[in-house]
Amino acid sequence: MKSVLPVVSVVIPAYNEATYIDRLLEDLTKQSFANFEVIVSDADSRDGTDKVVKSFKGKLDIKMVVSPPKGPGAGRNLGAKSARGGWLLFLDADVDIDDPNFIGTLLARAKNSGWGTASAKMRMNKAPIYNRLGLSMFYNYQKLLSHTKHPVAQGYCILTRRDIFRANNGFNEKIFYGEDNDYVSRTGNHGFGFVEQTYYYVDPRRNQQEGAIWFSIKNLLHEMYRITHLSGLESQPFKYEFGKHQPRKKK
Repeated sequence: MKSVLPVVSVVIPAYNEATYIDRLLEDLTKQSFANFEVIVSDADSRDGTDKVVKSFKGKLDIKMVVSPPKGPGAGRNLGAKSARGGWLLFLDADVDIDDPNFIGTLLARAKNSGWGTASAKMRMNKAPIYNRLGLSMFYNYQKLLSHTKHPVAQGYCILTRRDIFRANNGFNEKIFYGEDNDYVSRTGNHGFGFVEQTYYYVDPRRNQQEGAIWFSIKNLLHEMYRITHLSGLESQPFKYEFGKHQPRKKK
């Protein structure tokens, strides 16, 4: 008997994410939509991320691929090469999902809307009010851009058809900040939108560790650069420090 191929392949880039990825993987075990696989694309972590992933075997259809740390774009591309699903769902390792219908709702709404790529509503939990207000403003700004020829979305959560991903050569690995924006902008002609019926939580760690003011300024400068250099993000001055974060404090 032939095995049933998964409809969705969840691809998670990770680099020293042992204290965060366990939360996301536990969330995935509670999803009502069952026809999905999980691929953790690990950048040769040294903190026991592999042990955490192995502990979920039997709970999830999960596997790990390992490569040297080259950035989240390269990690996503490597994970996608092993994907069997017709849809790819890229999630960052620090994302928190408490909606058990998250995958099912995201997929159904994208299909019904005729979108080849989609994302969901962003929220921030357990963070100062100014952080949450800032994220809300940023999300609404991205919703406005979704109606233009060059939509954007964050790599926290990007759902895309695998054939579209392959036809567009996935994420540009030469871009180290905004490769997620670049991918969505390049594939927006296949239809893109935000699914308002479900949501995920963004972890405030990057905002807190870099400092709220500098983090906001850097994102604003990046957005100004992106708007004026749509196809030139490879040479932008901003970089994402993959794996440079503090472990999550557990209760």
